[in-house]
This record gives sequence, structure tokens and C-alpha cells, in this order.
Amino acid sequence: MSPTGGLGSTGLDAEDRARCAAMARWLGTSSVLGTMALGCAVVVALGCLVQVWRGEAIVIVVLVLASTPFERYLALRLRFDAGLFADLADGRIADLAALDAGLAALGVRKTPPRPRSLDDRLAGSRRLWRVHAVVAALMAVGTGVAVVFA
Repeated sequence: MSPTGGLGSTGLDAEDRARCAAMARWLGTSSVLGTMALGCAVVVALGCLVQVWRGEAIVIVVLVLASTPFERYLALRLRFDAGLFADLADGRIADLAALDAGLAALGVRKTPPRPRSLDDRLAGSRRLWRVHAVVAALMAVGTGVAVVFA
């Protein structure tokens, strides 16, 4: 790791860039989960259109549909983070300070009072991925249960 731990204007070293590239690929796998979750939402929405749901299934369908905007937000964030990590890995973004400045200029994120380390950013993205995986899995289970009760 670079002497600054991925901080400052010294740039990222080869190990940091490799970790960014690996994280970008890992976050890219969330698109499979996102597609599955979106498919679940479509199934339950179509079931609503043809009025196939009854009894206990209605509660589950409402929960699946209500969680869809949250899942879509998580998918969007993961895709955005994957792109940022890919840009860091490829050198299109020179360092973490430049990344923070770019995000602040867009109004996406305020400039942090102290720079976040690469390790903090990687850990945050892993947490986001896990939350997305849990939400997508719950949507899949809910859809399956709703279909069984239909």
C-alpha cells in the first residue's frame, strides 16, 4: 500500500490499484442480483395486474413491491461505486483526494473533514454489496412464497 494508505496527492500504488480493480469487478457482480430482484418485482407486479394474489400472499407481494425502490437505489449506488473503483484502478482518477473533489463538485458528496482511506472505502462498498445481496435474496424468497400461496 502507498505510504499514505491511499490518501493524499501521492497517487495510488500498484497494490492499491489492484485492490480497486478487484473491488470494481466484485461490485459488478451485483448486476446479477439486481436483475434477479427486478425480475421478482416484475413477477409480483404482473400478478397484481391479473389479480392472482390472495390471502397471505398479498402481504408478501406488498413487501416485495415496497422494497423494490430501495433495491434499485442500492443497485445504482453499487454500479456508481464500481465505476469509480474502475477509474481509480485505471488511473483515470489520480488519487482519493481528486475523487473527493470530483464528488464534491458534482454535489454527490460533501468534502469529508478528513480524507477517507482506501480501506474505509473498500469496506463501505463491501457493506453496501452485502445489504443489496440480502435485500435481493429476501425479494426472491418473498416472490417464491407468494407464488406458492397464489
